[in-house]
Amino acid sequence: MRSPRRARGLRASVTLAFAAGALALSAALALGTYFSARHFLIEQRERTATRQAFTDSAVVRDDLLTSGTEVGDALGSLSPPAGAVIYVRRHGEWYSSSLDSAGPDLTSTVQPVVGQGQVGVGWTTATDPSSVVVGIPLPAVDAEYYEVSSAEELDHTLWTLGIALTVCAAVTTLAGAGVGRAVSRHILAPLADVADAAVRVSAGDLTTRLAETDDPDLAALVGSFNHMVDALHERIEQDARFAADVSHELRTPVTTLTTSLSLLEHTPGLSPRAEEAVHLMSDELARFRRALEDLLVLGRLDAGRDEAERVVIDADDLVDQALRATRLPPDLLAPRPPGTPGPAVHVDRVQVLRALANLLRNAELHGGGVTRVSVLDGGSVVDVRVEDDGPGVPEADRVRIFERFARAGGAKAGTGSGLGLSIVAQTVRNHGGEVWYADRPTGGAAFVMRLPSVPGVRR
Repeated sequence: MRSPRRARGLRASVTLAFAAGALALSAALALGTYFSARHFLIEQRERTATRQAFTDSAVVRDDLLTSGTEVGDALGSLSPPAGAVIYVRRHGEWYSSSLDSAGPDLTSTVQPVVGQGQVGVGWTTATDPSSVVVGIPLPAVDAEYYEVSSAEELDHTLWTLGIALTVCAAVTTLAGAGVGRAVSRHILAPLADVADAAVRVSAGDLTTRLAETDDPDLAALVGSFNHMVDALHERIEQDARFAADVSHELRTPVTTLTTSLSLLEHTPGLSPRAEEAVHLMSDELARFRRALEDLLVLGRLDAGRDEAERVVIDADDLVDQALRATRLPPDLLAPRPPGTPGPAVHVDRVQVLRALANLLRNAELHGGGVTRVSVLDGGSVVDVRVEDDGPGVPEADRVRIFERFARAGGAKAGTGSGLGLSIVAQTVRNHGGEVWYADRPTGGAAFVMRLPSVPGVRR
């Protein structure tokens, strides 16, 4: 099965575009330079070979015009350039300045032109490297003169030029990629700022705003983002105020109903059915009252009005206080090795105590009871782990267990308000931490509350 293709990022696309553009431009320039230089060098080599051939052919012609001079003697009087071989064709016979007798093959490209009485210049690949061939007719002595010159230096020059241009093209491509990366980083910097701001807003920092800019292309984006955060902040405050107001307004009648039911419970002469009804109403009213209190807490947390001055406190002491507040045995807290200092946290003690108490009550109500509470020092963070011996949380409920009014089932699922874990989650978020659920290897559930620790403070 083929893996899905990973989408290319905008920064990578800009970098790749610059690199491709630099490669195309450098390749075009390199090819143009190479072929222009090649054409020029070949012309220069042909002109040099032609001048040398005319000089040497004049010597051969003058020698042959001397009575009694043989072709071999005329060739012997020459000093051809290094790597050059001279061939003379006279009366159908071939003569060479060397032992090489391949004149007919090496000069085949220019023989037709020379045979017509014209100077011929061409190239042969019969040698390695290739050679330039110059043919000159010598009608005064009824002969044809051919000079074959090696182009080894030309080949070496062109090879060196090709390597140099290739390296330049590669360097230019890398430079283009570097420029593209720098440009993309500069261009995308505002988007990175927007992303960072969005992360802070999602973490609950509704005071985050983007700085105003004079860039006309970015001004609309900045304005829209800031307007969105303003609207979001206002909406959250409205919802929080609404929840708080509703909860506050309901407190008075709930208190009245609670008092009335308490009087009824102590009224003599009630029938068994009436007593049962009064007890049911009392239980439901108590659950309703807890829900109202939780709504008030959530309203204050959402609006940011429930934060007192934070203090540095030992995490072990905080958990011990939470255990005592929920009337659970303090020995449920896992002991720390002797001489090992405990981590400290900088928190609103009331808020975090309430969150810890909610975790403990949740384990008591839905998890069969708290079995162990551990405080784990992670250096920069502190993990408070609350374990129980219950059935755990079903897989389908784990994604929503920290949502408001969410219940994961259980024998006592109907006794809570469904707001306890959401209060925990909101409290932890306000303190820059996180909370999650984990299965215990031996069965049961574990809820982990992670809070930032105070650097360098151990108690």
